[in-house]
Amino acid sequence: MSGGEFLLEVLCEEVPANALPEVREQLTAGFRAALTEAGFSGFDVASISTVRRLIVSVSGLPEAQPDRDEEVTGPPVKAAYSGDGSPTQAALGFAKALGIEVGDLRVARGPKGDVIAGTRHLQGRPTPEVLGETTASVFAGLRFPKTMRWGCGEHLFVRPVHNVVALFGTKSLRTQVPVTVFGVAAGTSTVGHRVIAPGRIELAGCKGLADYVARMRQAGVVVEPAERARLLTEQATRLAAEVGCEVLPDPGLVAEHVELIEHPGVVRGEIEGRFLDLPEEVLVTTLRHHQKCLVLQREGTVAPYFLAVADRADDPEGHVRRGNEWVSGARLTDASFFFAQDRKTSLEEHAKRLDGVLVHQKLGTYADKVKALGKLMPALAVGPAKDVNEDELSLAARLAKADLVTAMVGEFPELQGVVGGIYARLDGVPEIHWQAVYDQYRPAGLDGPLPRGPLGVVLGIADRLDTLAGMFAAGEVPSGSKDPFGLRRAALAVVRICAETHYPLHLAGAVERALQVRSAISEGTASDARDALSEFMRERVRHYLTGAAGVSGAVADAVLEAGWDVVPDVVARARALEAVRQEPVFADLAVVFKRVRNLVSKSGSGRASDGLLREPAETALLEALASVEASVTAAVRSGDHGAGLRALAQLAAPLDRFFTDVLVLCDDTGLRDARLALLARVEALFLRLADPSRLTPQN
Repeated sequence: MSGGEFLLEVLCEEVPANALPEVREQLTAGFRAALTEAGFSGFDVASISTVRRLIVSVSGLPEAQPDRDEEVTGPPVKAAYSGDGSPTQAALGFAKALGIEVGDLRVARGPKGDVIAGTRHLQGRPTPEVLGETTASVFAGLRFPKTMRWGCGEHLFVRPVHNVVALFGTKSLRTQVPVTVFGVAAGTSTVGHRVIAPGRIELAGCKGLADYVARMRQAGVVVEPAERARLLTEQATRLAAEVGCEVLPDPGLVAEHVELIEHPGVVRGEIEGRFLDLPEEVLVTTLRHHQKCLVLQREGTVAPYFLAVADRADDPEGHVRRGNEWVSGARLTDASFFFAQDRKTSLEEHAKRLDGVLVHQKLGTYADKVKALGKLMPALAVGPAKDVNEDELSLAARLAKADLVTAMVGEFPELQGVVGGIYARLDGVPEIHWQAVYDQYRPAGLDGPLPRGPLGVVLGIADRLDTLAGMFAAGEVPSGSKDPFGLRRAALAVVRICAETHYPLHLAGAVERALQVRSAISEGTASDARDALSEFMRERVRHYLTGAAGVSGAVADAVLEAGWDVVPDVVARARALEAVRQEPVFADLAVVFKRVRNLVSKSGSGRASDGLLREPAETALLEALASVEASVTAAVRSGDHGAGLRALAQLAAPLDRFFTDVLVLCDDTGLRDARLALLARVEALFLRLADPSRLTPQN
């Protein structure tokens, strides 16, 4: 080890899998911030975990905290000094508290006026002492989705704590760090895997994190998440190959498996042949969502096997395998029953019961939503969806929510939409319709596949816009971090669908139409809801640009200022601007265009009268503008936004000369209006692509 190392292990009952990745980040950030504030530098923090252990290692620490000086402010100057400038008792007491002479005090600017200040010298304390305080404060500040109380209820944490190890040392960890975590005092020993090696393990004398990892591995505990993932994948691949199969890729489930265990183990089970007649989506969902089992496939089809994770290396008596087979068989039996019951009725017949299912108290039933979709979808059928006729739109709307009343979705709600698509396909509904129903919830925000086909695009956008319009009209607007109806995710999905399917929908108009359809439930004025929802959608477009499209915030703002609601066009302009903004002329262009915008916004757009413009700088700008307008128009028409932006750059020099040689706001009213009109024409041309004044050397 270079310097000293601190090792902390907090052993508790099983922590929920979804909380562990985030808590590792919190631990790393918390220790790094606290130790930096305490004056330490040059150290490294690593956080790892198992389902029962939270582990932190801090290396590169000195044996004692560095001495440091702390700037401290005191009472106001008026209270510190008398009229003749002599120090009062307040100043004397403040200096004494800092351990300095009163003459070493100085005047500093405080939030409410001048105060006295001084420098306090703090002598460093032993590192273990500081680490104890740091550990207690960091753990007290950890945040989890859910917490619990135990014992007499005095402690609040994710799970009850059973054991704490806190050691510090240079060549070996022998110094016990004094700390108590949720009522449990730190010691020097831990326990191994509860089945493989349940005895105690003495860690005093451990030579650091690597030695700790090795000792725990011998005791059946693999503490590193990455190593557990590797071992799980290796075993799963081997067990699948033994029966001529491959594992159906599911990185999300594998990541969850990693957080469920301390010792990686995988067991292969069998699926009864009678269940293979179920739709593949039902099989996979039953095994994945309800049993957390990986599915095997052979030649692209689900095979009669699954893989279950086990917190041990083997299953000598087959208990784990039989238990998983029994439970999964029961779940699949339920699925088979529900499937058979649902198939006694066509999907259109199921749809007739939607008037008994409430969407929201203010939005009515799903039957009402289906009617709203039927009115909204024709207005959204643009571009590649123009050829979709009204009968096709109407059928997709009628079938979209029908599966919500089926027994299958009642038992497996995560299959909504998918079940509707399957049932529509089995009913003989044309592919364009059943695929649209199947894909209506795709994507979930920025993740997942997109809808297949133009009808799926229209249905997916209409469904989300109707929800957004209804909720905004009803006053259910997200605020702060609260978004109980997932409206941000819905809006982002609309933006992503438009961007990645190149769907040329004008979102501002679509928002207005959606609000018109839901106008009966509006609690405020129509314009208030329209403005709020339009701004909400604009914010999601910006989020997509800076997140998925990877452009800077300044570039996003520049292109949004020139228009935000045709998303494919916005994305294309943003990527083009990001590509050309580093070219030298754009720095000058940003400055000069800012002058254009300021003048037009403050003094108006004037009245065109080119005949009055006779100055050489005016005529030069007029000529350059005519040429650039033609170039920009051609570039925009062809979709070459980079060429359009480079064409705009040709106006930098004529504009600079214009502002140098011409007084825009002259006394001659007609001439002033003509010059302002020329600048307004320049502004309008720029705003076909972007507002370069938003770009500065700093952003």
